[in-house]
Amino acid sequence: MKERLFCDTNALIRLLEGDALVSALLAEKRIYISAITEMEMQCKPNIKASERAIIRDLLSYCIIVDLTDAIKDRAIKVRLSTRLKLMDAIVGASAIEAGLPLVTADEKFSSLRGTDVIMLPQR
Repeated sequence: MKERLFCDTNALIRLLEGDALVSALLAEKRIYISAITEMEMQCKPNIKASERAIIRDLLSYCIIVDLTDAIKDRAIKVRLSTRLKLMDAIVGASAIEAGLPLVTADEKFSSLRGTDVIMLPQR
């Protein structure tokens, strides 16, 4: 069974940009993302149709974790106990509820409790 990781939006962006570290980390892994990340990836303005197609192709390989009552409840707790904005709290809560480590470059997630956070180095 493949190792499973939960990715924040910035991890997927770096993967698409060809970041060697992220590519190696995510190689042969099962990638889970929040429905929030799915939407954020597709809302990038001013990109070509070919780039949108690449994004949709990447998303087709990801398992999308939809917003559930448990994730909403957890996100509220995360938001109230950290400096994370609501959307990031939802992503973090989704990783916690999925029981998976979160891959991110956003240092604000270092305050997240309840799951391991794999912090990508800043560029």
